[in-house]
Amino acid sequence: MSRTLYGLSQSPWTERARWALDHHGAAYTYHEHVPMLGEVLLRRKARTKKASVPLLVDGAEVVMGSFAIAKHAERVGRGAPLLPRDKDAEIAAWVDVGERMLHVGRAWLMKRLLASKGAQAEALPSFIPGGIRGALAPSAAMAIRFLSRKHAVPEDVDAEVAQTLRPLLEEIRAALEKGAYLLAPSGFSVADLVIASSLHVVRPHASTKLGPLTREAWTNDAVAQDFGDLLEWRDDVYRKHR
Repeated sequence: MSRTLYGLSQSPWTERARWALDHHGAAYTYHEHVPMLGEVLLRRKARTKKASVPLLVDGAEVVMGSFAIAKHAERVGRGAPLLPRDKDAEIAAWVDVGERMLHVGRAWLMKRLLASKGAQAEALPSFIPGGIRGALAPSAAMAIRFLSRKHAVPEDVDAEVAQTLRPLLEEIRAALEKGAYLLAPSGFSVADLVIASSLHVVRPHASTKLGPLTREAWTNDAVAQDFGDLLEWRDDVYRKHR
């Protein structure tokens, strides 16, 4: 049975899906999605007119969304469970926190990418030769605007960082005062996987393959300075579980 994951390599949502599949030893082939150019293929694979990545095609099954893929990996894979049965409400709450963080982070990234032609050139598909990437940077800007419309990215990014992202980070910090994991004493769970990957919007983890200008575009230096303890926690989770 073939299993293929469609995703964006720099996307925290894709990282969540890959992490869950890897944790459970669920082998898969990875296909890099190209915004705009790959939309027709993605919709065909998803069997719907509205599709997004990450998207997992597992034989006859189609699973869309990082959390749905994590649940699927739990069902078909092996290894330590990530979804404690008595923690459904708490897990749902942390997934919501992660989604809200990434919504702000995506807006931050889009704004920064549109201001950096160098980062736009880095965002072009890998099959485009280096010598012409700069000239084609406007194509990447077009794809960025397409994604902004597709995902209804908010315009006032600074307000979202102050009013949404920072309070969510304070909530995570408070929860971790009770133990090393968010569902303490349950141990490592999908809640930690979701939040650790979501901290990409503050500063990407060192293992994330990004061009230097793209990494700079993702990074929010002021937030990273104020929440360095959470980044240290994230790095420790990666060392132990990724």
